[in-house]
Amino acid sequence: MKLRFSLRAAGSVALSLLLIPLLVSSAAVAQPADGADYPTRPITLIVPFAAGGPVDLIARTAADALSKELKQRVVVENKGGAGGAIGFSYVAHANPDGYTIGSVDMSFAVLSHFQDHTGYDPLKDFKMIGQTTRSTLVLVVPASSGTSDLASFIKKARKPSAGTSLATAGAGSTPHLAALSFSLAAKIDPLMVPYRGMTPAVTDLLAGRVTGAFVGPQSAIGLAKEKKLKILAAIGQERLDIAKDVPTFAEKGFDLPGFKQGTWYGLAAPAGTPDAIVNKLNAALNRALAEPYVQKRLQPLGIYVATTTPSGFDSFVHDQVMSWNAIASKMKAGKSH
Repeated sequence: MKLRFSLRAAGSVALSLLLIPLLVSSAAVAQPADGADYPTRPITLIVPFAAGGPVDLIARTAADALSKELKQRVVVENKGGAGGAIGFSYVAHANPDGYTIGSVDMSFAVLSHFQDHTGYDPLKDFKMIGQTTRSTLVLVVPASSGTSDLASFIKKARKPSAGTSLATAGAGSTPHLAALSFSLAAKIDPLMVPYRGMTPAVTDLLAGRVTGAFVGPQSAIGLAKEKKLKILAAIGQERLDIAKDVPTFAEKGFDLPGFKQGTWYGLAAPAGTPDAIVNKLNAALNRALAEPYVQKRLQPLGIYVATTTPSGFDSFVHDQVMSWNAIASKMKAGKSH
């Protein structure tokens, strides 16, 4: 009897020891329903593109400011590839506890039109935290290309022998959408060359391996001043404050579908994340972005703070998905690659 009891007791102790890690793990992810104690450990902010591009820059600025507001580290992790689908999908399937959030942009709303399996649904798999900024993209070519302006670029690109190519961050990424939109408007058919992000794309552009690319102004201005890149035109209705000599596509008579208001960026959490945590993140984000040092850092790069409520950003993203449905269909019908 004593031996039998001892064996049972030993078995219970062993089972308890096996369960401890599970209990600790469960305790670690549990959060009060009101989110009062959140966050109690670092938050991971997923960027779905390579480091160095506009999405990465905006995310790192937001993460730095959020860390100060929340009194907890917000760590940026780049998961680039597949035009952003890898990163977006990762966030969609993360634990909805507020400790994994992601950067979203225009490509987030339209990627499914260009890829069969993105691994996420922008309207079902996320809770919007809030918009962070709005910006634009500019068309650039190597300064050594001899292309002087937009008209000469288009004229050359219309020649079958030109072999014109535009670097993108993958099918359905914002640079790809801009390239497609411009190509339809200008009646040209360049080869779209995908990269894991625009930083490696610009490296190849500078080396002359591709003809041009749509990049964020923050990537272009410095290189243009160094006489390495030539900026041909900017998306949007008004000229950039930091590059008043660069005309807009609208000025040149080109209406780029889907890009009348430039580009946008924001943050999202997995669906199922408690509202209290989403609201806490939104309030902290809006306070952080209102800090003068944040705006002072972004505005010289052609990036402007644009904050919302979670519901406001959710409605905005929904409208973007709906409006891009028709635009993307026209783009795919008009382009072969």
